[in-house]
Amino acid sequence: MYTDKKLLSFLPSKHKNILAKIINKKLIEIVRFFEEDLENFLIHEKLPAVNFFSLNVGLTKLVFESDLSYNFSIYGEQLSIILLPEQDLEEEFYSDGQWYQLSQAKCLSTSDLRNCLEQTCIDVRIWTLKEDFESGEAKEVAVSYLLANGSEIFYCIYLHEDLDADYLLLKPDVDLTKAASCFSLLLGEYIKPK
Repeated sequence: MYTDKKLLSFLPSKHKNILAKIINKKLIEIVRFFEEDLENFLIHEKLPAVNFFSLNVGLTKLVFESDLSYNFSIYGEQLSIILLPEQDLEEEFYSDGQWYQLSQAKCLSTSDLRNCLEQTCIDVRIWTLKEDFESGEAKEVAVSYLLANGSEIFYCIYLHEDLDADYLLLKPDVDLTKAASCFSLLLGEYIKPK
């Protein structure tokens, strides 16, 4: 397992140059890893199967053209998401479970989410959590990808009703009032998103 110091080195803000490489690249695929299979998800969550890909908890891999891919998980002690090194994915985090590809998950995802595939990324944004009190946690709670078709896809925690669950959501399903800040990698500065 990683030390806290190593996990903090995986915060998205520490890898802005790596994340910015996908600006002007097409999103080819989204792969998610789930420990809970569809049957258990339907029983425990009491949601339709079409929500499985978005609202099941699990690591998320975004694949862009030019062989660029990014792997996200959560670092709960820091109220944050982290960007994982590719080589550590399976052995360090998940040895059991199933991987699901968005392009193949037609009955397990919404058409709006699938319509994000083959779209060009025009900005990458890093979001932090707003809290009622100051704490020392990192609180980098989302990375979002603004796409050429106007969609914005979020890998996030805390910006939805299920608090520390890591979901893959579209902008209308994210509570932006919970966000303290948004850093645009395209502009290289903090922005107020529309």
